[in-house]
Amino acid sequence: MNLPHPSKRAPVHQVLDPRLLGRPVHLLQHFADRLKADLTEVFIGSLNRRYRATFQIGEVSMARTEPDASQFEDIRWLTLSANAGRIGFSMDRNVLMTVLHYRYGLQDVRAKGDAAVDNNSLPATATEERLATTLGLQLVNILALRIDTPDTGFEPEINLPHDFAPVPSVVPKAGSWTLSVVIRELTNEVEGVVRFRLDEAWMDRLLRKLAPQRDKGASVSSSAGMQPLGGQLPLTIVARLLEQDMPLGALMDLRVGDVIPVRLGSADVLVEDARLFEATVAEHQGKLCLSSFEDIE
Repeated sequence: MNLPHPSKRAPVHQVLDPRLLGRPVHLLQHFADRLKADLTEVFIGSLNRRYRATFQIGEVSMARTEPDASQFEDIRWLTLSANAGRIGFSMDRNVLMTVLHYRYGLQDVRAKGDAAVDNNSLPATATEERLATTLGLQLVNILALRIDTPDTGFEPEINLPHDFAPVPSVVPKAGSWTLSVVIRELTNEVEGVVRFRLDEAWMDRLLRKLAPQRDKGASVSSSAGMQPLGGQLPLTIVARLLEQDMPLGALMDLRVGDVIPVRLGSADVLVEDARLFEATVAEHQGKLCLSSFEDIE
């Protein structure tokens, strides 16, 4: 059997996640590039100029991961929580120890680090853990600022609106987003990765900030000869307010005028029997309304 030349074979296409359709995922690399510039400013200002180090920010990328418990335990994570959600932070130990040596004025980083820095099985010292927390808070705040202002200039002196604090780490859900930053220190020939793991709340916040702002007052051009896509796809939604379980005997005993006490909580919103949203039931001017829609994945 004759096989086609490798250059003529069909290209392998990325499989799309239907949960991300309509979200500005294509702008994530632009966001990563802006964050790279922010981190470069931080490392040049706080380490290179102060300690004459040679840190460089390399590739910055975002990807969905499918971690398991064993993979999670291989990396030392610091989880920082604020009102907006949680962000996990980790820095490869060889990079962390290089920063530590520069800050404390120790010499010959490679000689002191080869045996201990690369061996992540060794217990961390209290000084190392404090430095990891300090760097984590600094870098996670910068990431949060970039998420909140994805298209503005970097202002390191701005008062950050999020009050992050360390919390216990948990194994992330499958499909969590991880932002990876390659860091190199040329003098000591050190290379490692800094990782930020965004929870669902922060990832949703980022995608909403990246979404283009549409002009609500803009009218559809008559020369197009067709309605907007939203007008071409009429859908009927059904709100399932509650389900009540009753014994058969109690159901048979019901008479006209009887009252069944119920309590309304959240409602399921269905399209063609497919449960797509969860909404809060509220009262407005004597009518029941649905608000606070949340996607159901």
